Amino acid sequence: MAPLYRTAAAFWLAGLFGLQSVAAAGTKYRFELVEVKEDAYLIAKLARNGKITAKTNTVEKDTDLLAALKGKIKTDSDAAEATCSTLVTEDLKKVFHVTFEYTESPDYPKLVEDTLKAGLADFEETYPADTEAWKKVWKKTNAPGVLHLLEATSTKIACVIANCVQSPAVDTYAKSKQETKTTALLFCELSPAATEERPVFSEEYFKELIARKDELSSMTEDDLTSSANVAVPSILTAGLVAILAAISA
Repeated sequence: MAPLYRTAAAFWLAGLFGLQSVAAAGTKYRFELVEVKEDAYLIAKLARNGKITAKTNTVEKDTDLLAALKGKIKTDSDAAEATCSTLVTEDLKKVFHVTFEYTESPDYPKLVEDTLKAGLADFEETYPADTEAWKKVWKKTNAPGVLHLLEATSTKIACVIANCVQSPAVDTYAKSKQETKTTALLFCELSPAATEERPVFSEEYFKELIARKDELSSMTEDDLTSSANVAVPSILTAGLVAILAAISA
């Protein structure tokens, strides 16, 4: 009888591990969209023009752009990883985005500030002298996201949060587990959008930006108008200088 018991036990263990494997393999993640609070838009404006005199265009929330941004985020697709990184499509990579641990109350100033600092660090405190230099900056790891946020000619902005939600497989021998939020992404799209490999802002603006010591969390809406009230983007001048430099090289 012993061989029979051993055979039965082997089948039981194989079945148990098989069920566990199926349950583990069945864990999926998907995006769940959440509206941002209005202060997220203020932080984006402050990141662009807070306490800066060489201002870029003022951006305002746009409902049509928001609808288009939401349409790019697939909420009906599944991912196998807890960050939902495979759901960030090429289109979404071309807008400002930052990943963070899920929380009901995102710290917008810190999220944008940290991403801004990381992106500006890729410049190594040097303004791109010509088109080729701008191309190199666009190929950096952290700079592109910031460049999409700081495009001088942008006038519209739309932001939304995509929570990465874990949906465990149903266990037939137990109650279904509740969906769990793991990480989240803040997406902000601006229009007109930055053109990759091209100048995004002027040298004058860049110098003020890297010299700015005030944290976004310490600024208020008044800091958008404390200096020059009229935003006169000099990005066209910056682009012309880059082109002339390339021609004369």
